Amino acid sequence: MKSLLFYIKEEFIKEQPRWFLWIPVLFGLGIVGYFQLSTEISIWWTLGVIESLIILAFFCKHQIKILYGIMIISLIILGFTNIQLQSTYLSKKKIKTESQISYVSGMIEKIDYNYRGFQRLILMNAKNFEQDKQFGRVKISTRQKTSDLKVGQCVEMAAKIMPAGKPVIIGGYQFDRKAYFEKIDANGYALSWVYEIDCDNKVGLKEKFNFFIDNLRSQINGRIHQILPASEAGITSAIVAGEQGVINRKIIQNYRDSGLAHFLSISGLHMTMIAGLMFFFVRLFMALIPPLALRYDSKKTAAIMAILISIFYLFISGVQVPAQRAFIMNLIVLLGVLIGRKAISMRTICWAAMFILIFNPQAIIGASFQMSFAAVVALIAFYEKYAGDLQHFLRGNPDSGKMVKFFRYIWAYLIGILVADFIASLATTPFAIYHFNKIALYTSLTNLLAGPIIGLIVMPFVLLALILMPFGLDVIPLKLVGWGIGLINDITAYVAALPNSGYQVLSMPTWGFALIIMGGLWLCLWNMPWRKWGIIAIIVGFLSIFTVKTPDVMVDNEASLLAVKDEKGDLVILPARGNYFTKQMWLEKTANKKLDKKEQQKLYQIYKGKKVDKSWLDLECDKKSCLYKNRVRFYKDKRMEIDGKFFDTYQAEGASIYFEKEKIKIKTIRGFIGSRYWNR
Repeated sequence: MKSLLFYIKEEFIKEQPRWFLWIPVLFGLGIVGYFQLSTEISIWWTLGVIESLIILAFFCKHQIKILYGIMIISLIILGFTNIQLQSTYLSKKKIKTESQISYVSGMIEKIDYNYRGFQRLILMNAKNFEQDKQFGRVKISTRQKTSDLKVGQCVEMAAKIMPAGKPVIIGGYQFDRKAYFEKIDANGYALSWVYEIDCDNKVGLKEKFNFFIDNLRSQINGRIHQILPASEAGITSAIVAGEQGVINRKIIQNYRDSGLAHFLSISGLHMTMIAGLMFFFVRLFMALIPPLALRYDSKKTAAIMAILISIFYLFISGVQVPAQRAFIMNLIVLLGVLIGRKAISMRTICWAAMFILIFNPQAIIGASFQMSFAAVVALIAFYEKYAGDLQHFLRGNPDSGKMVKFFRYIWAYLIGILVADFIASLATTPFAIYHFNKIALYTSLTNLLAGPIIGLIVMPFVLLALILMPFGLDVIPLKLVGWGIGLINDITAYVAALPNSGYQVLSMPTWGFALIIMGGLWLCLWNMPWRKWGIIAIIVGFLSIFTVKTPDVMVDNEASLLAVKDEKGDLVILPARGNYFTKQMWLEKTANKKLDKKEQQKLYQIYKGKKVDKSWLDLECDKKSCLYKNRVRFYKDKRMEIDGKFFDTYQAEGASIYFEKEKIKIKTIRGFIGSRYWNR
């Protein structure tokens, strides 16, 4: 035991140059800890812990080991305090809204599209017709796919207003939490057409700037859709302006199943390519004009232009988390070019992570943040380990002919795509399993086929189109972008059609997911041999999937949708009217597929009480109720009996029910804890 402790101490001391890399990890642990709470902790308790740490540090100021421990705990507490303060601040501005139908008016702050392709408006300072009731900031889906509406206009409409929805399944996506941190007070949908009215309120400079950017995005999207056909324009809008709502659902599914879904969201791939291409073209242009190249530093000029195009691209893309991360990393690297210093890659991503976690701490629990940083950290760690071998391969024999060197670079490019894709896919697989219950088995094939098209056709001409768009000279570049997108669409459709392309799996439990993350960080952030210990944590985390048990019975929060297990352990949703999205989420989170037509017909006969097939589904029904496995009875008037006792909680909460030997375990869905500040 002593020898093990001595080994750990020695390795830890050797890793001193890498200690800095764990600062955002510890800070993030505090944020994650806040979201794991089942009850709200008073801010005064948090302040008491901070004061205790300060006092302890004062009395132990000469004991370095204790101070190290205090520093570690302090970073975790700082992360916790950061998210708690932000949540508390937001709670003071929340307006509590009940479900109601009202005539709503307000100023359009943002326009996007929902999953059906209909326009969705975010209204600021929304009020009812009499203007005696405030709704706050409201997101409303309209019945319109196109309109002349613009950001900054004031509108009115009849609408159904509702509080933000809870998750539809335990462990599912928390819509209420997203709305809370996006400062959305209520959701709704329009019951009438949207009409423009005169505005009474004046807006500040910040709002005017946001309106300008959003209108610019709308103009760019409009130009894209004016020139390109719908299937190509939708993808182009997604990679230029971050707008995915108008993409055909089948095309999106093809991208997901083929492993190219990351291309649809603005990420490091897009930001780095845009900045890198601008840097390259500016230097090339200046090199072609000798007087210009001799008078000015082409490298610094190119860096400035790359920073400017990165800022522009960041804003028109919607300032999404992966784009923020990529922008910060690019900015640090380009600033290093300006001052003549080389940026340290892993430190760069740590600065990017800290910046996002300080100003946008809730991002850490989102798939976008996690997958973006996981891929980049894994790639940098791989590069740090094998950069020398890669450079040696690229240099090759200095006496080789030009043709040999040319083919060596082509080969290195193709191998680079495969290796980079394999590392990034490996790093993001746990997150794809945990959040989306899906693995794209042929992602390497898709990236090998689509990678050259993205790098050599799509992104270069996207940059050229953005530069030429103000002058009306963007038609040819956009046509070339559309041609490249068309090829990629064909590739994703082909790969998605392969057997088991989007393979469904169960999510690992949260503790297993945490083990995989910490194991991955241990493997990537340390340099010494003990880094391999992280592999053990990763393996145990993946094995935790085998401990997961799916519910025997599921009920939605309106008691209108029910699902039970068949004799094979697959989920069967009973044939009652219910939300399509809820059904889809239930099937995805339990790794099940929709019944075929024959099974649906048989289930309908069982539900109507006309048939019984206990070899497939232990369910007996009559006109009033259904009995499942002689333990749970569902009444068709939305009541339920469990082992002969009425159970009412599910009607308000939604529930998952697990059968054990003699007991029944019931778990109910709970909403975001932060909302308790303003629900009291």
